[in-house]
Amino acid sequence: MTMVAAVLRKPTWMIRWIKPGGYALTAVAAVLLLLSFWSLFQSGRGADHDLATARDDVTRTAVRDLALINSIDPKVAELDMTHWLDVATGPFADALKRDMPNARAKFAGQKAPSHGRVTALAVTALDRSAGEATVLASVRIFTDPVGDAAQGTEQRKRYEVGMQRVGDVWKISSLRPLAPGGSGP
Repeated sequence: MTMVAAVLRKPTWMIRWIKPGGYALTAVAAVLLLLSFWSLFQSGRGADHDLATARDDVTRTAVRDLALINSIDPKVAELDMTHWLDVATGPFADALKRDMPNARAKFAGQKAPSHGRVTALAVTALDRSAGEATVLASVRIFTDPVGDAAQGTEQRKRYEVGMQRVGDVWKISSLRPLAPGGSGP
């Protein structure tokens, strides 16, 4: 038997060195994997994450509240207008309260319900520390058919919306209609 054949038959000297090296490499790989998972977990918890969460909150609230503000059912108009006041704050809430008698008179003559739907929305400014945001939105308002009318009507409106955080809730603080070209009336 040659020396090479003898070494190949008894690889114990290699195993003595490979086994501990393999264990060490496995341990290092496990530590690196855990550090990678920890880093990935922590990457979703920073200032960017907080800003994105606040932006999502403003977006959800604006979509819901703009649809509500642009909807009215004449059968329950008083309740709808109360909901409008619930989502408003500041100057916008004051303007709604002042205009309630005119709104009641207007909706007393309306027969068909109208439903608002936000079709596009963008948060253009957000100051989390001040609790203020600005939103641009496009809203479609559908009015159901009345009587013999085969079809209802549809309006399209664009708004610049001021949002303000009151406690933990965002509310509409201003609502400015935009002309089709993008500037105010």
